[in-house]
Amino acid sequence: MKKFVKYIILFILPIILLAVLFEVLIRRIPNDYGYKKSYLDHHANEVSILFLGSSHVYYGINPKYIKSSFNASYISQSFDYDLEILKKYGNQWTHLKYIVIPVDYFSFYGRLENSPEAWRAKNYRIYYDINTDHKIFNSTEILSNKLDINLSRLYNHYLKGENDISCSSLGWGSSYKSINHKDLVKSGATAAARHTAKDNLQYPTNLHLLDEIIAFAEHKHIKVLLFTSPAYKSYVSHLSKKQLNTTLSTIKKLNTSHSTIKYFNLLQDSSFHAQDFYDADHLNEIGAKKLSLKMNVLLSKI
Repeated sequence: MKKFVKYIILFILPIILLAVLFEVLIRRIPNDYGYKKSYLDHHANEVSILFLGSSHVYYGINPKYIKSSFNASYISQSFDYDLEILKKYGNQWTHLKYIVIPVDYFSFYGRLENSPEAWRAKNYRIYYDINTDHKIFNSTEILSNKLDINLSRLYNHYLKGENDISCSSLGWGSSYKSINHKDLVKSGATAAARHTAKDNLQYPTNLHLLDEIIAFAEHKHIKVLLFTSPAYKSYVSHLSKKQLNTTLSTIKKLNTSHSTIKYFNLLQDSSFHAQDFYDADHLNEIGAKKLSLKMNVLLSKI
């Protein structure tokens, strides 16, 4: 029996050591989450305008055109993570004057952990020191990703010299290039279907989270700009009127009950055209410049 246990240990030990080595090596690959944390660790007290939210902001607002701003949004980032980022640097927002958050068609109806992008939750836990769940798999790269994905990342970084950073120095997602645009008609129908909720179970929680964000801002005398992101007509035409109207009416109530909030509906803004979109609900670099310059104007109104 002792020999059997010994053989088992001798067999398992190298696997464990290899897994630990892989974990360490993967965590050393630079990525957007680690970059944004590092930036805010060192510069949160210099930021005057903070952009939060999901991919609509990540790809849609370039702080290059907005003085003293930083884009802390990310793909599928829901209100709970927006709130945690605000709280994490709560005492460091010494110059923060404006928080900008998108309230889009899907914002009240889903959260990262309940989406197809749920695997991204581990990145907040590992690289941002933000943990809103308690799933053990989200504490390691090895357990949260498929082996072939991890091997590919190791190969690309350590042998090809690539990394996982796709954002600019100020947090803007620069990879949605106009030259690589998607079919706007097909992507509109697909995205609208993906964003249309089967139920409203997440609505009360998300509304409460947004209320907490607003309360945080009010406590620190920070103004909040809420907006609905511009989208191409093929996306808008496939939206559920009930879900959209509920979202818009909810924002209207918030807008009238808080003096620190200003809301702008840019969903069908006529200044955005086909050439501004990467796909039907995301802007490319041309549209991002346009929205960023527009945001400067909107911020001057609150």
